Amino acid sequence: MQDLFLVRHGQSEHHVMGLTGGWTNTPLTEYGRRQASLTGHRLRELIPSASFNLFTSDLLRAVETAQIMGSILEVIPTVEKALRDLSWGVATDMPLEEVHELELEKTEPLLDWVPFPEAESWRMLHQRITPFLNEINSCNFDSVLIVSHQNIIEECIFWWLEAPLKMRREIAVDVAPCSITHLRVNDWQKKTIALFNNTDHLLSISADD
Repeated sequence: MQDLFLVRHGQSEHHVMGLTGGWTNTPLTEYGRRQASLTGHRLRELIPSASFNLFTSDLLRAVETAQIMGSILEVIPTVEKALRDLSWGVATDMPLEEVHELELEKTEPLLDWVPFPEAESWRMLHQRITPFLNEINSCNFDSVLIVSHQNIIEECIFWWLEAPLKMRREIAVDVAPCSITHLRVNDWQKKTIALFNNTDHLLSISADD
């Protein structure tokens, strides 16, 4: 795989309703749909290969983002459950202002800390996504586009750079809705981060419009 593009889903209703993320399954807002459209047009300029594969999380906000972009890129998204966000367990669908009452005490190592009852630890997330990433890498695709969530995109970056597992909780990565991250193998066959958390294509719109 020479090029891996990572896009976080657009603004979702849980963002504006003050609900938890994770497996809370809300659709995009109108602003989120506009973000997805602009991102699709920008990716038409960035993706070097006329033939590429598009994978998306099975959560509604990611599927809608991928479908909007796919219609512009003329490719049908493949839905992949392994790409869904980190589970918040019993805190799913809850108002953010209430979940602190359910949060479990932090334990070491943080990789194995489960923040809420029935939630996932970061190690669980790592074990869920790594086989999928290894599989698509073994298929020798030239270019792959993944539409997913912040935690998954963070894990994809660590996987690309072959970072030690312990770094997962030592370094945090922030990615904005409908931002583009481009990981590529350069001319010297080195794995690089060519573009990170780029939102220049979204500057023409505002959530207040």
